Amino acid sequence: MAKKIPDSPSRSAYLNIVIAWDHFHGDFGKLFRESGLTPTVFNAMRILVQGPKEGMRIGEVGDGLIQRVPDITRLLDRMERDGYVTRLRNTDDRRAVTVQLTRAGKQKCESMYVAVAKMHATQFQHMTDSELRILAKLLEKAVQG
Repeated sequence: MAKKIPDSPSRSAYLNIVIAWDHFHGDFGKLFRESGLTPTVFNAMRILVQGPKEGMRIGEVGDGLIQRVPDITRLLDRMERDGYVTRLRNTDDRRAVTVQLTRAGKQKCESMYVAVAKMHATQFQHMTDSELRILAKLLEKAVQG
């Protein structure tokens, strides 16, 4: 039996992705905590801001999240409690629930845009735009399998 996991380019790439994710996610976690949010709540808000005005079905919000959430319903419960979303039952199909961002939710989400853009610029200030485009394409390719 091997005493350690063999080194390989794929292992190195994986470890560097995880290390980078932890670093960047930690920065954003702090930014959002200071504003009373979590990265996942902001992500759900962003999806709803960009979605149709009449709202989106719960599953559509869940499908659009960057990180998988095991219980989208509980996430939306918290967001509703905090006044960021409302849920509407479809009169034709009571199982179908539409989620809409409230005015307060929209304002909270949009109030974060400048800070988020600044965080992105700060995190990648040592890389050129060309390098960032290449990195983005390589990461897209990695997740496509």
